[in-house]
Amino acid sequence: MSEQSVSRNRQQERSDTSTRLLLEAAGDLISEVGYAGMTLAAVGERAGYSRGIVTIKFGSKANLLAAVVDRITSGWSHKRWLPEIKDKNGLDGFLALIKAISDEFERDTRGVRLLYALMFEAVQSREEGLREQFVEWHRAYRADLADILRRGIKDGSVRSGIVVEDEAAAVISGLRGIGYQWIIDPLGFAAVPALRHLYESTEARLRPLDDRS
Repeated sequence: MSEQSVSRNRQQERSDTSTRLLLEAAGDLISEVGYAGMTLAAVGERAGYSRGIVTIKFGSKANLLAAVVDRITSGWSHKRWLPEIKDKNGLDGFLALIKAISDEFERDTRGVRLLYALMFEAVQSREEGLREQFVEWHRAYRADLADILRRGIKDGSVRSGIVVEDEAAAVISGLRGIGYQWIIDPLGFAAVPALRHLYESTEARLRPLDDRS
C-alpha cells in the first residue's frame, strides 16, 4: 500500500472517529437536556472538539439531529435480527426477536435513554421529518412482526385465530411501556423481570393449545 493510501486511510479513520464521538456527545446531551437545550458548541466540547467541526460535518443543528436519529434507529432496528430468524418457525422467530431486543435493552442502557428521549422529542418537535421518521419506523416494526406471526400460523407454531396486527402492536407497546417506566423510575422499576414476563406471557398466549404442557 502506498504512503498516499495509508494517509487517506488514516484520515478516514480520524474522520469516522470524530463523527462517532460527535454523534455520541449529541445523543448524551439530548438525553440530558433535550434537543432544545443541546447546542453545537456543547456537542463539540463534550466530544473534545470545537464547535466549528460540528458545523463542518453536519452543517446545522437540524442535520445533526437527523444523523443522531438515523444512528439510533439503525442500531435499534429489529431488521438487523431478521436474517438470524429466517430459518426458524414463526413462533421461535418471534420469540427470538423479542429476546434479542430485550438483551439489547440490558446491554445498551445509554441507547435506551437516547431512543426514548428522541421519541419524546418526536411527539412535540417542530423539526421537519422527526415525527415521520418514528411513525414509519414503528409501522415497519409492526408490519414485520405481523408477517412473522402469519408465517407461524401457516407452519402451525402459532395458534390460529389470533389477530396478528393486534399481537404485534401489543408486544411493541409492552416494550415501549417497560422502557418508559425504567426511564422515569430506574431505581423503583426493574426492567429485566418485566422483559422476561413479556417474553413468557407472549409465548404462552401464542403457542397452540395442544402444544401447551
